[in-house]
Amino acid sequence: MAKIEKLFGFIDEKWFVTDLKENRLGHIKLAFVREVINPLIVRSTDMEATVTLVTIDDREIVEIPPRKMKSREKLLGLMLCREFDVVDEKVRYNVFEGAEMLNNPNSALFGDTSTKSGDTAGLTSRAIYDWAYSLRDVKDITEKLQHNALSEAGTMIDEATGEMRQSLYSTEYILPDTFFPHFITVDNITPELFVHLLLCVLNQHRYGAQTTTNANNMRNHLVAIGVADFEKPINSYTISKAWNEAKSKEKPKLKTVKDYVCSQMTSHYSAEVLEQDVVGLVKWINDLWTENDKTSLKAIYSSAKKSVDNYLKSIKMVKESAGDKKQKGSKKGKEAKAEGDNENSTPES
Repeated sequence: MAKIEKLFGFIDEKWFVTDLKENRLGHIKLAFVREVINPLIVRSTDMEATVTLVTIDDREIVEIPPRKMKSREKLLGLMLCREFDVVDEKVRYNVFEGAEMLNNPNSALFGDTSTKSGDTAGLTSRAIYDWAYSLRDVKDITEKLQHNALSEAGTMIDEATGEMRQSLYSTEYILPDTFFPHFITVDNITPELFVHLLLCVLNQHRYGAQTTTNANNMRNHLVAIGVADFEKPINSYTISKAWNEAKSKEKPKLKTVKDYVCSQMTSHYSAEVLEQDVVGLVKWINDLWTENDKTSLKAIYSSAKKSVDNYLKSIKMVKESAGDKKQKGSKKGKEAKAEGDNENSTPES
């Protein structure tokens, strides 16, 4: 049994495609609990305030836009593709010099665009990220701290004037032990790209602003997987709203939040939700990475690259090589010759 086929022991093979050109019903919904383990900065135009949403019931909860998570996981995905040599070495994050550069598993999964003059092209994302909302109010899970910008001497003194500089600023942090239910939905995805997605999410731990300064600040827990022909109306906002209605007096803990998200998934997806085997799936993914020579992952990424290459050539986004054309021509010639032989042959008595 090929290594990738073990995935079908967790999620039925019918929910995946073999040809990325397919466009049919069916999706896979991944439910995560994102646990803050170090102060996290989530801000927009206001440099001193956390991004929030005021709900219809007058709560102000923390809101994390999808791109703030997807961008970090997509960046890790590019590094993984470099590790397994399935992306052009000239590709840089969000920098594509021509359509040919999109020919890699990461661009096929997360979507990318080439804006080179005369060679523009784009791929839509197959991983749809939900917005993430906190369970508790912003005032209960954030803290604003004042910082100063020290001089080279390590003080606030302006060496030119000998006076104190006014270089103070404030930053609001989301505190550890804050939990964000979050969902990623995929459809028309190959098993290999699905493995790539899980590796990106489960192994990324640094999010928000100042990632070059702050240490790992988030741990991602896969808690349930739902599959169905039609996507169910469950997301981070509905989870936060339902939690407030049922458990507003209860302080969230990792186990209770995971159990609650699972129960909500089960109510929407019934028997088509994977709970117990999620632990086994995550272990299988981790074991793939810890193999001494990563032989299985190399084969998985090689297969992913081949499927993406075939897809982009079939939609004429990238050109076929001379070898591909020669092989196709040779095949057509053989088929034509075989048909001609069959037509000219005399039936046996």
